[in-house]
Amino acid sequence: MLQVFRDHAHKWFVKVLLSLIVLSFGIWGIGDVIYKFFTHRPVVKVGKHSISQEELSHHLQKESARIREMTKGKATAQQIKALGVHMSVINRLVTQLVLSDELERMNLGASDDLLKDQIQSMPAFQTDGRFDPNKFLSVLHQQGMNERTFLKEALHSMLSQQLISSLVLGVSLPESYQNSLIDALTRERVFSFVEINASKMILENPATPEQVEGFYEQYKDKYLVPEIRNIDVILLDIKAMCQLLGITEADIRKSYDAQKENLKFPERRDVKRLTYVQEDKAIKALAMAKKGMSLGQIAKEFPGGELEEPGLVVKEQMPEFAAKEVFALKSGESTKIISTGFGFHLFQVTKIEPPRTATFDEAKAELENLLIQEQKAGKLDELRSQIDDAIAAGQSLSEVAAKMKLPVKTFEGINKQGLNADGKPIFSKPNALQLAILEKAFFVEQGLDSGFVDVPGEGAFILSVTQASPAYTPKFADIEAKVQKDWEAEQKFELASKLASTIASDAKSLSALKNLAAKHGCAVSTNHSLSRLDLSKKGRRSADVLPASLAEKAFMLAPETAVAGRNDKDGFTVVMLEKVGNTKATKEERQNLNNSLRNMVQEDVASATINTLKEQHNIEINQEMLAQMMD
Repeated sequence: MLQVFRDHAHKWFVKVLLSLIVLSFGIWGIGDVIYKFFTHRPVVKVGKHSISQEELSHHLQKESARIREMTKGKATAQQIKALGVHMSVINRLVTQLVLSDELERMNLGASDDLLKDQIQSMPAFQTDGRFDPNKFLSVLHQQGMNERTFLKEALHSMLSQQLISSLVLGVSLPESYQNSLIDALTRERVFSFVEINASKMILENPATPEQVEGFYEQYKDKYLVPEIRNIDVILLDIKAMCQLLGITEADIRKSYDAQKENLKFPERRDVKRLTYVQEDKAIKALAMAKKGMSLGQIAKEFPGGELEEPGLVVKEQMPEFAAKEVFALKSGESTKIISTGFGFHLFQVTKIEPPRTATFDEAKAELENLLIQEQKAGKLDELRSQIDDAIAAGQSLSEVAAKMKLPVKTFEGINKQGLNADGKPIFSKPNALQLAILEKAFFVEQGLDSGFVDVPGEGAFILSVTQASPAYTPKFADIEAKVQKDWEAEQKFELASKLASTIASDAKSLSALKNLAAKHGCAVSTNHSLSRLDLSKKGRRSADVLPASLAEKAFMLAPETAVAGRNDKDGFTVVMLEKVGNTKATKEERQNLNNSLRNMVQEDVASATINTLKEQHNIEINQEMLAQMMD
């Protein structure tokens, strides 16, 4: 063949043919090669491992999508970039590459059974406490990930945790340091408070017209009236869908009776797990368990172990290496010591719930949804077609609803936050269906409808926007009285701030504080005994007197000195430390603090270990390529 080309290379048609081949290669082949070269060039390199431009772009897109979802689409590309998301993603990827390099160097691996066990125990892949293959594939699809990639990442994550856990498990502060920290957290201090109500301050001079109008010009955005809309909604929630499809209570009960055998709750057990790094400690813990002690008591009296309390679990949720032993126990019994690469484990069963069949009330909602999904397809298509035809013929949505005897609701004067003209939410606790309505209400243009929107598991709807009033700022003359009131409130607030600072600086003793409070007509309260531990408690009793913004400063005060700051009551609070008291903490509180401190130390050790590994590896980041990507 090559000889034939050589013999005829001088002929014109062969030259044209070769030119076309070269041209097509240039257009398709070389272009593809160049594209792959640029997109597969590494942006980040760590040893033998690297992240290409294409891979980094994929991770950045996923993270950006996650942020947009969290902010309901409000975060712009510029805002996401300003947050430094790209550096956060790169830092996470560098950590993964460093750990990959270290795992290879140490030749660490895991069996397929252990990996399978870890994945099947993940709640995200379970239905009614059991691993669901279909749910597994569905979740991967939603994440834009294939099974092979996920298994690779899951194995890497598991081995990385094993590597780090082997270094940090059991690490804690020396007992003397722990006791010092706990004493500092639980030592009570006695405070006095003076509250200054800004609204009660008296202005010496009234506002001039120039001052009020200047205030309006400065804070114009404050008076912006948001866009509001009037909408009509044909709302088919679950109840309405059942009525539309003719699904009765009897149908649901019939479905329940037919599927009763499949509506079973498997046996569940309340399980505790105690893990020690050292085998000798695990042996001592086992001896204590055999004497009837709970793992919770053992963890408190014999520190150094990691106590986990997953609560009620089914057999499939247990690690494979322990499931058989745990589900062979009676209530109150413990397993023998089970050794794995993560340590020495002891499991204890504290409660057993036998298998049972779900009651009709427990299964009703799910059965309703199943019946709706089975029957709605044809009916909804027919309904959608009828509604579309009626609207196309010039009928309004409310007219269509009346004619077809469909439930319709009208909402007037609502804003994007779902509030009406009175500032009250139109949906008290919006579900997925109602959130979809609010989103569509400000997406559809005035005079148009949303089309039929199906929200699986919640229902369906179609809405039309009957009126849309754009956002605007009222003229000064129309809101002059309100602006003047706001100006006065700001002046009073500034006076209250100055008074609070004056009292805090002039009060050199508790009696002086009381005298200053009385002089300015302010409320004073004394003998509030608080510790740092009180501040961390949910619904803390100090919240009504000691503002969170002042808490840290208050605990740094010397006796009979004061500090001032803004409170949550539209005013200011002056805090004075009367005296430092004693440490007060229950045995349980001290144990919880010990556990928290140990976790914090372990997290710090893990972070320091990863940073040290990073220093030992040659990390290369192509800043030029990264800058081009971010532009």
